[in-house]
Amino acid sequence: MLVDTHCHLNHPDFAADLPAVLARARAAGVGAAIVIGYDLASSAAAVALAEREADLFATVGLHPHEAGSWSDAIATSLRRWASHPRVVAIGECGLDFYRDHAPRPAQEHAFREQLALALEVDLPVVIHTRESVAAALAAVAPFARRGLRGVFHCWSGNEEEAAHAVALGFFLGIGGVVTFKNAASLHAIAAAAPLERIVLETDAPYLAPVPHRGRRNEPGYLAAVAERVAVLRGVDVDHLAAATTANARSLFPRLRLPTP
Repeated sequence: MLVDTHCHLNHPDFAADLPAVLARARAAGVGAAIVIGYDLASSAAAVALAEREADLFATVGLHPHEAGSWSDAIATSLRRWASHPRVVAIGECGLDFYRDHAPRPAQEHAFREQLALALEVDLPVVIHTRESVAAALAAVAPFARRGLRGVFHCWSGNEEEAAHAVALGFFLGIGGVVTFKNAASLHAIAAAAPLERIVLETDAPYLAPVPHRGRRNEPGYLAAVAERVAVLRGVDVDHLAAATTANARSLFPRLRLPTP
């Protein structure tokens, strides 16, 4: 069994054929998928999907692209959703210094506020980074020392930064990029990072893995990610699947998975 720890089934790209997408995921051995919120509307949609489908769970948060809209009202909404039993984390939140859709001070403020909220409500945090791993690690460190846990989704840092994230008690989310030929740094990290700190994700509909690259990504393609990580680590894919599923359970205590 596999767990897709990060997907956007609340994205309009899935509006027309979500039942078929879910059927393919289940047939491919995906036992659960976590639908990620990135603003209020998408968070509400993620919760609605999680209420409807037994193998879907939700996160609620504000993406750094939307950080300029952070307000007390948004914080109140996220705090209210955090008590929902199908909500497993706060996020995705973080820092995106590649596009800078929001001013960096606004990104940093919204990120810190959501880190504090996650600690307050005792939920893990799902972190987005793009050209900002060092800054995100610096922001996370004081919260990690107070017990915050979480995952750096779609890990994009170097090996030293990966070691720092692991030392803080965080997980590394590995997705379709690990199947790309030119992702040498990620290959090395996926091969050498402690297995107990790796979780798998698709980030669907984005970043489809080889051999599906260029298509809309979907949770059913997670098997390609698992197979590539297993090859890089020199382990059987069933072992890799069992280990990363156990990691997902550890990272997201509210996750309820079917009995194998």
